[in-house]
Amino acid sequence: MRKAREVASAKAAGVYATAGCLSATLSHAHPKRTSSLPEHIAIVLWLPESPRASADSSIAVRLGSILPAIQRALLSSESAPPAIFVIDCSPLMPSSGSARAIMDKEISDSGADRHLGKQISKPVSRVLDRLCSGYRGSITLFGIQESAPLALCLLEHGAKWGTVTRAALLKPHLSSAAVNALLVKPAQAKVTLDVLYESERDCQRRDGAVRHSYPDGTSHVLDSHVTVGRALHAALLSLGTADLRGTLLEAGGASLQLDPDEIDLSGRAVWWSEWSFELNTRTKQPQTVVSSLNAREVARAVSPPEAAPPQPLAAAAGAAKGVDQQKWVGALVLRGNRCVLARSLDSPRAWLGMRIPRAALRPSESEADAALRAAMDSCDIDESYKDTELERLPAIPPAALHIGETGEASFALIHPLYAARPPPPGALEDADLTDDEDSYDW
Repeated sequence: MRKAREVASAKAAGVYATAGCLSATLSHAHPKRTSSLPEHIAIVLWLPESPRASADSSIAVRLGSILPAIQRALLSSESAPPAIFVIDCSPLMPSSGSARAIMDKEISDSGADRHLGKQISKPVSRVLDRLCSGYRGSITLFGIQESAPLALCLLEHGAKWGTVTRAALLKPHLSSAAVNALLVKPAQAKVTLDVLYESERDCQRRDGAVRHSYPDGTSHVLDSHVTVGRALHAALLSLGTADLRGTLLEAGGASLQLDPDEIDLSGRAVWWSEWSFELNTRTKQPQTVVSSLNAREVARAVSPPEAAPPQPLAAAAGAAKGVDQQKWVGALVLRGNRCVLARSLDSPRAWLGMRIPRAALRPSESEADAALRAAMDSCDIDESYKDTELERLPAIPPAALHIGETGEASFALIHPLYAARPPPPGALEDADLTDDEDSYDW
């Protein structure tokens, strides 16, 4: 109780600091259970020397420079783990402190007495202990710039929170203190370690010591235009493959953007959550609290200036095949347990048989508006009656429907709508009439 009262008092005074934790999960719906994690997860340590925002900003704002890379990796490749956690260490930093100086001191001390430092290393290890308590799957650990020594320190002295099978260091800052404390002998942690150096000079100075301790893995030198986000994106995409260099070459230099509405070909979206670990006042045991984050608010927090719209995954695939890059949106109009199917009345017919109403997305038009327009055109609904005849269902995400017709995108995003008027009285099958002269049937 004394510890709980001290924590509550520190929080009230605004002097209590703990590492933040944000997760990105690829799924059809927002994950509700905290007890079951997928078989493979990635954990990214974030400790910038110059934070993007103050410690009292939202976690999405503080992590804004890498969140687009995480979303693009989850939506672009089956090799990326379905859940990615980012441990934000910036709240642990004093306002006038240097991340490099603090980590150098903690690493030197840990090498002497094998205890984690109290400022950063131990609080981060405690968060990981609670996050992965009882976890039996595999973990890939990422250390970025100043957090690279922290990743090595946790691997060597504090990785009791799961089975780390792979680690990656992106643009690592490895000082002499880090080399002398962590890289002078073969590491106890038997993991595959990939290193993406910022320059050829860094590689020449440090790679010998790195490979002495961690012989398994690959080392690469990044081109000067590759940002931290791009490096993380390439490293996530290369999980389970051997072509990390090829992934880097394909990454290019264009900035990555976060699209809150994008889904993959299976209809899955990236769901964002903030995790905290608190003491339950009744059981006196630590408990995990997961707070859902709105994807649009996350996108606004990232919002890089002069951002170009992201290229959809399907459009990228279509470009490689030389097909038209038109994006299609459809409407699943429901009434009871029946839906609308549309037929073409043109001569010659634009399509054979019947299909779910769909339309090409117009410039500056939202997907939801395009779906409503497709339903109105197919059901011959006047613009003035759209709000009285059809009801939107914004809480239900769209689903991807394969269409695969020559000259079109390979899928359409189908948005659900509901007929405002109820079906006629009696059995629904009694109203199942087919009229070949009408543009739609139920």
